[in-house]
Amino acid sequence: MDRAWLEHVAALDPITHAFALWDLDRNPGRIRFFSAIEGGTTVGYLLVWLGHPSAPVVHWFGEGPWVPALAGLLPPRPCVAIVPPGVAPVVEEARGPSRQSRLLVMVRDPRTPHGLTEGVRSARPLLREDLPRLSAWSRQQHDPVAAEYPFLDPEVERAWGAFDGDRLLGVVRAEVRLPRVWVLGGVYVEPTERGQGWGRVLLSAAVTAAEGTGAQVALYVREDRAAARRLYESVGFRTVGHRVWLDLGAGLLP
Repeated sequence: MDRAWLEHVAALDPITHAFALWDLDRNPGRIRFFSAIEGGTTVGYLLVWLGHPSAPVVHWFGEGPWVPALAGLLPPRPCVAIVPPGVAPVVEEARGPSRQSRLLVMVRDPRTPHGLTEGVRSARPLLREDLPRLSAWSRQQHDPVAAEYPFLDPEVERAWGAFDGDRLLGVVRAEVRLPRVWVLGGVYVEPTERGQGWGRVLLSAAVTAAEGTGAQVALYVREDRAAARRLYESVGFRTVGHRVWLDLGAGLLP
């Protein structure tokens, strides 16, 4: 990866390139980059994340006549590819049929009061001593969103838990923490506790921490998750882009 080029394009579009810049610095041993070059300049890339316990997850940037060549560098099945909508047919031609989910890229307007206080309910940062409880909670869930939690080091990454007494009810993590943008992920509340405001409590903790550093807050959400979209929109998140999640035999639809 051409680091100077990446820093330049990330300055212009920090959300699109947030994962690439973050992982290049923080997780170099768990990623692979494949770049498309035209005239000596990078025009597209694959960021292959090898840290998921089940299958590689690929973030794809760029579109152009070189797309079929880049698709040929995708990992073999099973894997996941998060791609621009126009790239999806080419990926399927290269790696076979997929289960697809359309994603919205959302960014919070910091000028919008988030109004996230939920009375005495609160979420707190997870600590290393919480890891056994977090791992046990994750194993009880039937959702790929929760699959990476047993592998977190809560004192290296930033994650928050919502608790009812000692009982863990939900988690959110900051997947990326850059000076200009934080990307939240894994916003997950136990199914029996949904609709009671715990997702809002988790967002409160994460948004407050991110915006306290002066960073924008971004996240990805499935377009068909109406309840989640309503929650995010109600606290100032707006759609700024679209992606497609292609599950190529991995069984990891978000």
